[in-house]
Amino acid sequence: MENKPSTTILSLGYGVIIALAIIVFSLILFLLNLSKGNGLEYLSYLILLAGLFLAQTNFRNKYQGGFIEYGKAFTVGLLTSLFLSVIMGIYTYIFFQYIDPGAMEEAMTMTEQKMMDRGMSDMDIEQGMAIARKFQSVGMYTFFAIVGNFIVGIIISLITAIFVKKENTDLGQPAA
Repeated sequence: MENKPSTTILSLGYGVIIALAIIVFSLILFLLNLSKGNGLEYLSYLILLAGLFLAQTNFRNKYQGGFIEYGKAFTVGLLTSLFLSVIMGIYTYIFFQYIDPGAMEEAMTMTEQKMMDRGMSDMDIEQGMAIARKFQSVGMYTFFAIVGNFIVGIIISLITAIFVKKENTDLGQPAA
């Protein structure tokens, strides 16, 4: 009898792989100074989409005999998203604390400039910046990275599970 690993263990492995791919991609963008404002950072969502789809299809094909119900496919995506979200949170903390600690101040400067570009009054800019400063900490960035990645991962998993599901209609038929 084949020893099948648990869904949690497999999801952890896929979560680590996807998170590492996104981290490598974001570090490449950072090192090439392409990580700010040109839209390339949104390609990480494509990496997430492809990774979750591959996690679900590989689980279906390798451990489910080529068949998987929607709920099980979603569960694989959900758990994978959970693990990669925690890893991305750790990466976010390390990035803003040690790799580029000035990035938060740059973000504040960009936020203030956008408010000025919109023609906001000095008083409105001051109030907006006061609110922005409340969310301007490594801890808040880490929290939003975990929650944001998890929510996006859930949404993607809900969608990809539609395409991955493949129910076995031959349940009552004897094997040939």
